[in-house]
Amino acid sequence: MQRTRQANIVRFFGAGKYADDTPFLVEELMAGPLKTLLRGPDAQRLDVAVKIGLARDTACGIAHIHSLGHIHRDLKSGNVLVTANLQAKVADFGSIGRLLRVSGRKVATRLPLVTAASAQPIGREQDQQQTVGVGTPLYMSVEMLQGHGYDQATDVWSFGVLLWEILTQREPDLLRQEQDSSRGPLMGRLLRLLLNGHRLAVEAVWPSALQDILCGSWAADPSARPTMPLIEQQLLGVNLSS
Repeated sequence: MQRTRQANIVRFFGAGKYADDTPFLVEELMAGPLKTLLRGPDAQRLDVAVKIGLARDTACGIAHIHSLGHIHRDLKSGNVLVTANLQAKVADFGSIGRLLRVSGRKVATRLPLVTAASAQPIGREQDQQQTVGVGTPLYMSVEMLQGHGYDQATDVWSFGVLLWEILTQREPDLLRQEQDSSRGPLMGRLLRLLLNGHRLAVEAVWPSALQDILCGSWAADPSARPTMPLIEQQLLGVNLSS
């Protein structure tokens, strides 16, 4: 956290222990999570320019994390915090892992991969954004759901889901969108839909640059997805009148 000091990452000041030896961290004071701003009880419809700014801030923070050779692995609206001035900053580094090269292939390390077969069923009555192992199902890339090795492109997929969430201010629930009522583990059901080509609906009225980012972020082939620095540049060039 000390090494990832950057304007769009929640600032870390220090750490210590209470009298009972319970550890704590000291971080900058934020107004609240992006999730609450988008869909909380007092949420209001945000201006498109504000939404683009929030997305660009997040992209900038993730791009910096990637520049250090890390993967966030659990990018979602609950892990992005917002200031009183509506500046977004990436938070929750509990799942960040370093990249290692094994036989020339990038793989995430430190925490075990979760496969669709090993995941515990999560019912509708439970929070579908519950983190299972590493990552959160509704934001997980195809390769994460499959339990394959993954690299920074998995964060790009999650960013696409987050961008869709910012634009719509709705929960990114592909199962609900596709009216999937099948039984079985949540991750397995999501994976089946994704492998069959289903994606969150992209609205034709959105600027073409945003549509391109979303479609590119959700490419089944991780190597075909844009990098976070490229997405950051694409967001800078969004024409709100198109």
